[in-house]
Amino acid sequence: MALVASKIVDEPWREAVRRRGAVKGLEDECLASFDTRCAAGTKEFEAAYLALQEFGCLEEVDLPGDPQQPPGEAESDQIEPPGS
Repeated sequence: MALVASKIVDEPWREAVRRRGAVKGLEDECLASFDTRCAAGTKEFEAAYLALQEFGCLEEVDLPGDPQQPPGEAESDQIEPPGS
């Protein structure tokens, strides 16, 4: 499992934060955190991840490969498969 902040293709990051925050009823809190981080100069994709992480609103996704494998190793295997 990996925790991710994702968005629909043409969706602005702010809208993605609003949508994910709304799932847990934390829309206003997530947006406030996102806006504060952006105003401080954080890039939008990073601000979205950090704001959603702060309130437990990141999405859980399955990584390919062995489900018992730690996320860091699984992510590495996506870049360069084992044995290559």
